[in-house]
Amino acid sequence: MTIKELPLVGLGTWLLTDFDELKSSIKAAIDTGYQHIDTAQVYNNEYDIGIILKELEIDPSKLFLTTKVTPVNYQKYVKESVYESLRRLQVDSINLVLLHAEAAEESLNSSAYKELLELQAAGIIQHVGVSNFSIKGIQTLIAETGKVPYCNQIVCSPTTRSLDLEKYCQTQGIKLTGYSIIKPYFSPNPFYPESALTSAEKEQLDQLCENYSVSIAQLLNKWAIQHGYHVIPKSANPKRVRENFELDFEISETDMLLMDRMNRFTAAREWNGIELTKEQLEKGLLFEKHFK
Repeated sequence: MTIKELPLVGLGTWLLTDFDELKSSIKAAIDTGYQHIDTAQVYNNEYDIGIILKELEIDPSKLFLTTKVTPVNYQKYVKESVYESLRRLQVDSINLVLLHAEAAEESLNSSAYKELLELQAAGIIQHVGVSNFSIKGIQTLIAETGKVPYCNQIVCSPTTRSLDLEKYCQTQGIKLTGYSIIKPYFSPNPFYPESALTSAEKEQLDQLCENYSVSIAQLLNKWAIQHGYHVIPKSANPKRVRENFELDFEISETDMLLMDRMNRFTAAREWNGIELTKEQLEKGLLFEKHFK
């Protein structure tokens, strides 16, 4: 099995649960040149992605596929849920599997991470990583296993850039994938109410878009890439899917600094993980096609 590396730009699929919209988005992405499709067990679209790739006669082995284990599966169902993801996606192995979020109970993260590493050793997974993990959470995984996560998928935008976490990951050689990069331009990130851009900040960004002859999505995704992030923009609009891949321009140092000054993420927002009940962990999330 050839070990592939994470492409710089991928197709995000969160909230793309309408089959026709998802198919249109994937077709536009593949036709444009995307090689990475990002999904997750809780996105409830793995099954559809598997069907769509088959209908479009796209060989999954030519792509880089990412999925994520939902935290309610950390205690009892890590391996079983990964095998279900493989069946839904109609593949024998997957390029990257992430722990979708840090659990408040550290032992859950460590045990789930170890099980993913076992699947990696068996050739079922190429890379093992995390999503929404803090510095402390990552340090615990490394201390427990000696294995550094391949990547950390985290929120990133001009107003929600975690500088300490970013620096730590890059120092450790952990790839960063940014998500919700564009969202604060339109509305606050629900987890970060203060993330919404002000009218003055929007005007500054609009002026930059005009200066570079690009869309707001192109501008912000390029900004993230120039800070060392991989990006997974999502759109159901084929035109925007194509646009999101066309990032052949460079933002000047002066303009990067202008955008950087919009950041208002503070250490006070340290992530402590999500609380999970015994009932949630006992039930898990296992499903053949879709769940309700």
